[in-house]
Amino acid sequence: MQIRPARTDDAAAIAEIYNQAVTGTTASFDTVPKTAADRRAWLEGRAKRHPVIVAEEDGEVIGWGALSRYSERPAYDATVEVSVYVDSRWHRKGTGRALTSALLDIAPHVGLHVVLARICTENTGSIAMVRSLGFTDAGTMHEVGLKFGRWLDVATWEYRVPREV
Repeated sequence: MQIRPARTDDAAAIAEIYNQAVTGTTASFDTVPKTAADRRAWLEGRAKRHPVIVAEEDGEVIGWGALSRYSERPAYDATVEVSVYVDSRWHRKGTGRALTSALLDIAPHVGLHVVLARICTENTGSIAMVRSLGFTDAGTMHEVGLKFGRWLDVATWEYRVPREV
């Protein structure tokens, strides 16, 4: 597996992987699939501090991850939210962990202080993964999302970025 910065020509693969989560899981609270054009515009609008990376296997994008702005309010500028999505054929093979680790490695080099992960409490695999990477539990918001006719809880996990050496 190779991890590299995302390019605009990855937009269709990024959308396809994301839409698996949108339409079939509670890993994303989006309910409307994204198009390749949506994802291309999203990629083009990213700041250096908010990178998108992809994992490839034999030239195929099998997952992607991003560090995104947590809030528009300036006091939060050094805080981001991590998002990682993996093609369902590649679940439980270390791709999500590799992408998350790579993003955590980037964080100090772009001046970040805290990385947050908001995870539906049903997603026990992702919770175990972020915990193993050093994230700590920052609390749970109850019944904040409605998807598939069910109210869902979201746990927030935080990671303090080590200072760049």
